[in-house]
Amino acid sequence: MVLDAIVCTACNATFDAVWGTPFLGHYEAEDVPGLVEIAANARADNLYAGRRDIERIERLLQGYHDAADRSEFLATCQDEYAAAPWFGYRYAEYSAFSSLAKKIDLAGREILDVGAGTGFDTWRLVQGGGDVTAFEYNPVLIRRGQSVVPEARWIGGLAHALPFESEAFDVVCCNAALHHMRDVPGAIHEMLRVVRPGGWLLTTGDPFRASDAGDEFELEVFDRHSDVLLGVNESIPSFGELVATLASNEDRITVRFHTASLTGDRGGRLQTLLRRRRPRESREWSLRQRNRLSRASGTIAIRARVREPLGLRAKTQGRTVMRTGDYAGVLDDHQDALTALAPILPASFVDSDFPGERQTKFELLNGWQKPEPGAGYRHAYRRARWFLTRPEHASTLRFSAKAADTSRVASSLEVCVAGTMVGTVPLQEEWSEAAVSVVHVPQASRFVCELRVVAPQTDDLEFDDYRFVVKERRFAP
Repeated sequence: MVLDAIVCTACNATFDAVWGTPFLGHYEAEDVPGLVEIAANARADNLYAGRRDIERIERLLQGYHDAADRSEFLATCQDEYAAAPWFGYRYAEYSAFSSLAKKIDLAGREILDVGAGTGFDTWRLVQGGGDVTAFEYNPVLIRRGQSVVPEARWIGGLAHALPFESEAFDVVCCNAALHHMRDVPGAIHEMLRVVRPGGWLLTTGDPFRASDAGDEFELEVFDRHSDVLLGVNESIPSFGELVATLASNEDRITVRFHTASLTGDRGGRLQTLLRRRRPRESREWSLRQRNRLSRASGTIAIRARVREPLGLRAKTQGRTVMRTGDYAGVLDDHQDALTALAPILPASFVDSDFPGERQTKFELLNGWQKPEPGAGYRHAYRRARWFLTRPEHASTLRFSAKAADTSRVASSLEVCVAGTMVGTVPLQEEWSEAAVSVVHVPQASRFVCELRVVAPQTDDLEFDDYRFVVKERRFAP
């Protein structure tokens, strides 16, 4: 880690080199949900695919794509990956990209892969002969990606303020990443800005909701989504968010939307059309048809060809709350990463009412399912967190917990306060009261309390087996 290793000659701003990668940006208050996701990825039990895994999956995807009888391919394939629950999703992304890039020769092109993750799709672009820049906001993923796809140029930063000159790339790709970004219209603006005239923006693998569907739609979808409850900052952007920047530049770009699994628009022609088609069959739409798509929900891929210079102005970052190098310095320890977030959280994220009356995205990312109005308790999945302030003269945090009614196993809760293990609570059919010490937290200071399920090591546990219930959280002398 080298802090202030890079200096901008235009504005004298300084940036850090993180594990050998230039990270041209720092985190803002609005990035806090994303920082929770980074902390989730910092867990020691997270495993990432290696180069051999990526090559193996790519061969399977291509074989399945080219097979005359795909059902037979899956039935006779000896590779266990072909039967994995995620294989269908990976193929949907592979198929969408193959369709969008079908007539684009990647060889020799300057390509930007935004939201590169650990390099799954970056590897495909490199294999296509492109001169690839892999761009990612999560330093942990970059560290892995560098070792998996060293042929690419890895750079860290934030998609809503890309650190590249305008018209710098022939192709910009973004696979299954828009729905992880906090500013979708801003990210699309920036990606279009760096595309040269004659070049393409290709996005794949993103869900979307109807333009008039509120945040409650997203919160309801994710209420039993294990990855989101464990901190993966997914969202379901509205179609309005996805189309806004494209529509404002429609006189200089040509746009095609590819959709699958559409639902909605029950009063119009869209629902009638969908009844005639297989649910997952892809459909192509033009920008002129955006009003119909705005009433639907589903999955979407975008192909935008930049015909003329767009003249878009580069977006810049706001006030920094966490330097990249400082956060990366604590990412090798999950609890240290969480503890580092407490001081920078917006006030609305700290000391929230519990169990509360309505769900928030931040509580969802920290393991809490939606509250049941008037119930007096709240369900959580696998692990859950509170960000709290220790009151003066309080030495103990008290609460009651029990196993969810649907759980089939005997388990317990480990309680960690400000990075220190302070107790264990049995999860039984009846309520157990916990009283854990907070004396090691300075008075009036913020801290994180994490409740983690300890369950039997067995492969047959299901979602409900990891759920637990908590009530009556309070501080005591």
